[in-house]
Amino acid sequence: MDERTFVELGVKLTEVATRNGAALITDRIRTAKAKKESKEIINELEEIISDLLSDKSEIQRIAQAYEQELVSQKITEEDIRYITDNLLPLFTEFIPDKDKNQIEQLKKILSVETLTIMQLIGFNYKHAIGEPLTLLCRKYIESNIPMDSKINVDYTMAMATLAKDKEATKRFYNLLGREMPEENNSDEI
Repeated sequence: MDERTFVELGVKLTEVATRNGAALITDRIRTAKAKKESKEIINELEEIISDLLSDKSEIQRIAQAYEQELVSQKITEEDIRYITDNLLPLFTEFIPDKDKNQIEQLKKILSVETLTIMQLIGFNYKHAIGEPLTLLCRKYIESNIPMDSKINVDYTMAMATLAKDKEATKRFYNLLGREMPEENNSDEI
């Protein structure tokens, strides 16, 4: 779970907990009892009970959301065994023979014991390894998508036009939040 989700759930939990706190409920009951009509008292008490039941349901939903997020981060022992049994043989296929000694180091890191201990002390494999690996695969795939030649020509022409205009070049660098290189600061471009 990302930090933002934990914070959002914490804020919701705080709102629910303070919405109908003990002091507020006591005041509401005292106010209800002060009314002369027993029908009004009953209606007020029913409303208090309804609010409390609603809060209880919301707290249960928040607790389930916390639980789902925590479970989604945890790698089961079965998952760990699958990773250790299947990932290392894959690495051996991709690592050149001269680097095979690194496999032994990987075996120590990817052992069931190490993975279990790391997870117990709070290491999040999905966040630390899974997300960057996903991003790496995405970038690799995107880098192999052929670019439309018209887009390339249009981009090249736009950059050439930009290079001819010193003020436009300055604005471009400002837009990027960078300073123009010294060789471009001269009056000749």
